[in-house]
Amino acid sequence: MTDHDPTHGARLMTAPTPAAALVEDYLARLRAATADLADAPRAELLDNIGAHLAETVPPGTGETAARQALDELGRPEEVAAAARAENAPPPARDTTGSTAYDVLTVLALLLGGFVVPLLGWVAGVVMLWGGPRWTTREKVLGTLAWPMAALAVAAGIWALHLQPGGPAVWVVLGVLVVLAVGFVAVFAHLLRAALDRARG
Repeated sequence: MTDHDPTHGARLMTAPTPAAALVEDYLARLRAATADLADAPRAELLDNIGAHLAETVPPGTGETAARQALDELGRPEEVAAAARAENAPPPARDTTGSTAYDVLTVLALLLGGFVVPLLGWVAGVVMLWGGPRWTTREKVLGTLAWPMAALAVAAGIWALHLQPGGPAVWVVLGVLVVLAVGFVAVFAHLLRAALDRARG
């Protein structure tokens, strides 16, 4: 009579899972997780993952090494989610895009300081930096327009105070006119840039 080994069943239950079985299970989960992908990107993804696993988990790979390779690749559901995001159609450009925010921002920057001294300009600056249609350079330009204009006006008044009358008056006035034109041009540029980008 053959002796019965009570640990035989336990050894079978804890026997290492073959690497090939782990890979097949991974690919089966990946196929299920990517069922909603379009045929072409899905086939490409499965081929790439299959080729990658053939290199990283070749025949004879131990269970520990196989599990490590699969862990580094990421869960099939995570790989599928990344592929889904990569192949999602780009959001439609809003060519009608409401430009009310852009117009209000430029008006707040230009006139806010007159309506509510300082706070109106601050509100305009906050709106400018929160707007999606201006570059960082344009935002810096719009932010500095009022402070630079105020400094220029203060410098002109100071110069006139030091030397009232004479040719200096006309020089200062000419400089102030040029600055005023540039000041308005800054805000015209901001508005035009926003409207052009809204139209796409």
